[in-house]
Amino acid sequence: MENENNIKLILQPHERPKNYGQWMILSLQHVFAMFGATVLVPMIINQTANEEVINISMVLFCSGIGTLIYIALTSAKVPIYLGSSFAYMSVMGIGYSQWHNSIFIAVFIIGVVYIFMGFLIHWTGIKWIKKTFSPVVIGPIVITIGLSSVKSALQNVGFIWNQESLSQNLYYPQWLAILIGMGTFLIAAIFMLKAKSFLKVIPILAALAFGYFICIILHFSLKAVGYNIMDTSLITDTSSWQWYPSFKAIWNVEPSTIGPAIIAIVPISLVTMTEHLGDHINIGTLTNKDFIKEPGISRTLIADGVAMSFAGLIGGPANATYSENTSVVGITKVASVWVTGLAAIFAIIMSFIAPINQLIVMIPKPVMGGISLMLFGMISSNGIKIMLDNKVDFKNARNIIIVSVVLAVGVGMAITGSDIQIGNSFKITGMFLATMLGILLNLLLPEHNNLGIFQKLKIKKENK
Repeated sequence: MENENNIKLILQPHERPKNYGQWMILSLQHVFAMFGATVLVPMIINQTANEEVINISMVLFCSGIGTLIYIALTSAKVPIYLGSSFAYMSVMGIGYSQWHNSIFIAVFIIGVVYIFMGFLIHWTGIKWIKKTFSPVVIGPIVITIGLSSVKSALQNVGFIWNQESLSQNLYYPQWLAILIGMGTFLIAAIFMLKAKSFLKVIPILAALAFGYFICIILHFSLKAVGYNIMDTSLITDTSSWQWYPSFKAIWNVEPSTIGPAIIAIVPISLVTMTEHLGDHINIGTLTNKDFIKEPGISRTLIADGVAMSFAGLIGGPANATYSENTSVVGITKVASVWVTGLAAIFAIIMSFIAPINQLIVMIPKPVMGGISLMLFGMISSNGIKIMLDNKVDFKNARNIIIVSVVLAVGVGMAITGSDIQIGNSFKITGMFLATMLGILLNLLLPEHNNLGIFQKLKIKKENK
């Protein structure tokens, strides 16, 4: 099925795979694409809080339920998957010792903010959204979304090396990590370029299976020389298994802790709403559809907000649209909402099956690193595609200034791990700062046929 931009999709959003076996495999690929990032969120929250706040089963449960809520409220028109957001995890982990379950009330309020913003856009229209977030702003923002996460992929694949960052049950040299990671990456690339028929649309799953199998062989072969490529205790130590989500009664809190938690956590929603917009423009570019117009960014924000509030009510993490799964759509050309919906159902089922969770958590880091390089690179390259498709003029110095500032601030601060601290808990991230600077420059700098705000004010003054 080919559209006007010559983007050939194997399955459109409304189309369901005819073969049930292929349908399941395509959905599992989405599960594996989101799993590495999703399960990292509770690990970091718990590590920061020095106690278990959220378990892996809970993030899988919230991810699956949240995605189904999103699909239902957007009339199954957008092949987006919701997973746990990275933006909130540090402040949630730090704040848990002070505010306890009030952090989940803050997550609920974030959802309310999304819903309010969705209704505001519904009432005011989308023209100001398209004006504010033009391709010259969204393009570099999407690039930043991809590159801001690439550091973890480079660490896992061995290009940025720190043996001490591995868990106490893991040990292997840098050269071996690079060999496994790049081997996994190349398998995914070969499947994308050379595979035939159905194999061509499962490059991520094929690469993961290949890398996992090779690591099992290497693990037991090299154990004699002291190398541990996988933490097998995750599957052999049944005492660590988690059979059900860590549901919490969030309203049983000290009233005095609710306000500080909301003040510290909720403003971060400005960042994630920007990412939400960028991801929907990104997936629209990959499928040649205008999801900002239909079903409308107002409905997608409301759907994301309802999913977020649900997660907060049961003691789960804040959700976010997952760029990794958007990349899977771009790589496979399978944009079926039926596929993402079944992936969500798989995530819910897995949240109650501990052995499966443990086997997935046991995936070797270099394997996940190789896959992540592919996914994050695809996200960033699509930011470039957004600007090319919309014919952003790079002979215009105005556009070069906007793109340069967004990339320099966003990518630079993300890779160096730099944030602007305000008070004890609130931070301005590089992503948020880059977005605000891009929006301001886009509105203020003059264009050839569209005068900036400063010049318009000057002309009005002279006319008077």
